[in-house]
Amino acid sequence: MKKLFILLTITLLSQNICLSQEFFTSISIAKRLALVQDKMLFVVWEESLDFPYPLLYNDSKGNLVIIDLSKDKSLDGIIWEHFIPVLLPEAEYDKFIKKAEGRPNKYIAKLNDDSIKIMDANANILNTKATYDIEQNLSDLIKNYSLRTTFLKQDLINYSQQNNFTTSFNLGDKYIDFSLFVEEETREEIIELANLYLEESKKHLTTNNLPEKEAYSQRMDLLSLKQDLILNNPRKVRRLLRKIDETDIAEVNKGLYSFLNYTTFILLNDEENSATWKPNVSEADLKKAELILNINK
Repeated sequence: MKKLFILLTITLLSQNICLSQEFFTSISIAKRLALVQDKMLFVVWEESLDFPYPLLYNDSKGNLVIIDLSKDKSLDGIIWEHFIPVLLPEAEYDKFIKKAEGRPNKYIAKLNDDSIKIMDANANILNTKATYDIEQNLSDLIKNYSLRTTFLKQDLINYSQQNNFTTSFNLGDKYIDFSLFVEEETREEIIELANLYLEESKKHLTTNNLPEKEAYSQRMDLLSLKQDLILNNPRKVRRLLRKIDETDIAEVNKGLYSFLNYTTFILLNDEENSATWKPNVSEADLKKAELILNINK
């Protein structure tokens, strides 16, 4: 009953906020709404709007619109259509920088700069590529990052409720599969986001006495090979697979190992060897292999 009440409250709140077109200033409420609406967060440091903040947009007629986001709210409705917009108070900085400890330098740089940050429902940054243009283009952000996260929904919810090895690992694994369905320009960033969660799961793994710890550790190594296949690096994966003794593969990882070998060979156009591995690959993984082949043609 309590969860139902919260869900109804957030839904009603989202309807009222959308009508007024105001950005959120509460990241916690915005995160919950992102889960409900299956959207990413559109985040700007609040104090960055104390100064002119140019934003470009290519309208349906091909015209280039330039506004000052700090004063002009004419694009707010479009932003709301694709994202959950947030003005992040500077008071949140210490919490965010602490959470980012140990993450790649470009992640820290993106967090620190004044550019628009696209975050997932757990407030982890997706668009970590460096931004050199003073004027950011909303049309490009929509094209690359207006993602419907329905595919990730349950794992996002599980992680938001409890951050442990299982929830972080499952979400990282799911993000890898999600990368198959996004724009090519965004794919590598989705995989980098997946790795943030997988790195968290590794930390949980080292500090907890979980059963089959070695098998999980091995699985994470194999998932890194899966990422390379998605990014069209089959020769690299082939070299690494040849170094693995098949007898060392844990029983729970044999399906993934077979999938990696099969997918590697189909990407290399090696029909004979791919046929050898195919009987060991599940129907679901055969479809994933086909997707990987299609996105890399």
